[in-house]
Amino acid sequence: MTYLRIWAKDVPAARPVLLCLPQAGSGALQFQNWQLRLGSRATVCGVQLPGREDRWGEPVPDGIAEVVAAVVAELSDAGLRGRPLVVFGDSFGGLLAYEVARALGPAALVVCVCRAPVHWRRHGGLDEDDVERLASASVEDSALPPELRAELREIAAEVLRRDAALSETFRTPPDAEPLRCPVYAWGACGDETVTPAQLDDWREVTTGPLHRHDFTGGHRVSREDPLALLALLSGILSDLAEEEPA
Repeated sequence: MTYLRIWAKDVPAARPVLLCLPQAGSGALQFQNWQLRLGSRATVCGVQLPGREDRWGEPVPDGIAEVVAAVVAELSDAGLRGRPLVVFGDSFGGLLAYEVARALGPAALVVCVCRAPVHWRRHGGLDEDDVERLASASVEDSALPPELRAELREIAAEVLRRDAALSETFRTPPDAEPLRCPVYAWGACGDETVTPAQLDDWREVTTGPLHRHDFTGGHRVSREDPLALLALLSGILSDLAEEEPA
């Protein structure tokens, strides 16, 4: 199975590529609707990690470096390298997005509700408290009966533990060569997981500008209010397309 999921029926060379890495415990299918919403403004590629959705039975990768190498290789195989690229990462996906951005040198890196790399170095990856909290949040709005909700929660926790193990493999040193692109660090006013200060520290990873924005909502803002998030992404993609030579 491959990592990339591409839903566009055609991928013109001049069209920007939006590479999306999901939050912990989630898969790429959520980004299929983003392609429908963004239309011709971008070719949306979702990254599908092993151990979820159509890759449920596959073993977890050995580390973040393995994920990055696979994504970079598959972008090349799909003929998408060298095109205008925006890398987007949600929560834990933001850490993966940062590592992919270091390998690819994109036009922009966008991270949503993800603490800056310095805080992953200080405090480690996702812990069991994170797993329990995120697993509970994944089913809190479910209309399923309690027994099915409990089963769904355990499935979510299993996938989250796989991502927790993956997050522990983050090894990029603080003196790594900085990015040169703009970084967009987005938070949520009601997020009790990632603080504004942890988002502000994304300025340390790039020589380009840092753009900060806070949405209304909580840590699951990409699910709670995807249209607001897509409106900002659409603006970034439109600006990028205008910068490209005709």
